[in-house]
Amino acid sequence: MEQGAWTKEQKEQFEKDGYLIVKGLYSPEEVQRLNDMYWEIWKKLMAQGKIIQAPNRPFDSLFPRLRDYQLGHEGIQDFIFQPQAIALLEGLIQEEVLAVQTSYYFKAPGAKGLPLHQDNYSLGASPDTTYAIWVSLDSSGRDNGGLQVVPGSHVFDIVQPDVVPESVNVYGKQIPVPEGYESIELTTEAGDAVFFNGNILHGSSDNNSEDKFRRAIVTHYARVSVEKITLNYNYLIQKDRKKTRRRLNAHPRVVETKENLFEFHEAKYYDQIIHRDF
Repeated sequence: MEQGAWTKEQKEQFEKDGYLIVKGLYSPEEVQRLNDMYWEIWKKLMAQGKIIQAPNRPFDSLFPRLRDYQLGHEGIQDFIFQPQAIALLEGLIQEEVLAVQTSYYFKAPGAKGLPLHQDNYSLGASPDTTYAIWVSLDSSGRDNGGLQVVPGSHVFDIVQPDVVPESVNVYGKQIPVPEGYESIELTTEAGDAVFFNGNILHGSSDNNSEDKFRRAIVTHYARVSVEKITLNYNYLIQKDRKKTRRRLNAHPRVVETKENLFEFHEAKYYDQIIHRDF
């Protein structure tokens, strides 16, 4: 296995903080190619009438999250298995990885941020956790909904979010920042990548800009040794692009607030999420 060229200090930082930023990991050409591919997907969804405009959010609702379009799409798979990025990730965890899930965000002006959460709460990888590569496809920061992380919070087990009124959080759930920790806002440029542990508390701020999108793609990976997983357990992708599977984890922590796994899969979200048909 090709190991990533991390310095000792960078590896220690990842172990300490649970995340790392790599500046300019993806070239402007790679970023443009990916954005062009998702623009074509978006246009087809619009033509098919699958994107629903919300009367109270007439603009940002036209740009929903696009999930799992890596399945059956060679170009997107090329991006999420970019050799340098995968070598770096495998260098951090000392094991080959499987791609579990992707989400592409347009994050249009006016779009709400995501509350603090932990990825493996719903992804359900066991043993261990998931690992993400979040790629900035536009410049991002506090004004247009940048990524937020709570350094060091990856040491916590998966926790249940608090249920809160929609006046506090439009998603109805949030995890408060633990005592002694703080949430920080990351500033990124197009092509920068943030590597983070699936247990770290992270989210994003609202896009309060008048005209700035904050496009990004996040890919969730798991170790090849993972035994069970919840989301896409039957549609995992290896580095050689072959589909593989693992046993279903029918009891991720997210199910503790639902009657069963099916209710979780049918959960409603504040923002529309469009999944690729398997």
